Amino acid sequence: MSSVESKKPLCPVCSQSDQVMAMQTAYDSGVGRCAPPDMPTRNISMMPYIIFSVIFVGICVVLILVLIGSESNIGGIAEGILIGLTLFSIITALSLSYYAFQRVVKGDNEATLLFPAWDQAMAVWRSLYYCKRDDAVFDPKSASVLTTTQVTALRTMEPGVVEAVTANIAQKQSV
Repeated sequence: MSSVESKKPLCPVCSQSDQVMAMQTAYDSGVGRCAPPDMPTRNISMMPYIIFSVIFVGICVVLILVLIGSESNIGGIAEGILIGLTLFSIITALSLSYYAFQRVVKGDNEATLLFPAWDQAMAVWRSLYYCKRDDAVFDPKSASVLTTTQVTALRTMEPGVVEAVTANIAQKQSV
């Protein structure tokens, strides 16, 4: 047990290690502000396009089944218009599906561009520790305490924050 405690860094605020824990351990124990950075994702909904397409094609198919399938005399021109409208609705549904799929692919590509920043934020997050006694997040290498704003910004991966936090830690290490 003492070997585990000796591996824990000292808190720069209280200079003790008995309440110090890794960020993952702190988060697992219920400290919400120690949450890891969110993995980049893009939520692009395809449902409006799918619903519109299904309803549009469904109405046309039902009209064909009812009007043409019941052997009613609606006329050759009306049947041609109905078949043309159904084909148009199917082509429209396919076009909308293609457009929605392209939006999803674009969203995935945008999220992929954020992965290097997320990896960097995760590396910084893994190197941090939390002191339960002082409710402080700190970097053990530089003995610097991060502000709540810095921790929140690191979690949300705001542009430039990971670099600023890393530079702040590196600057304190060189002093």
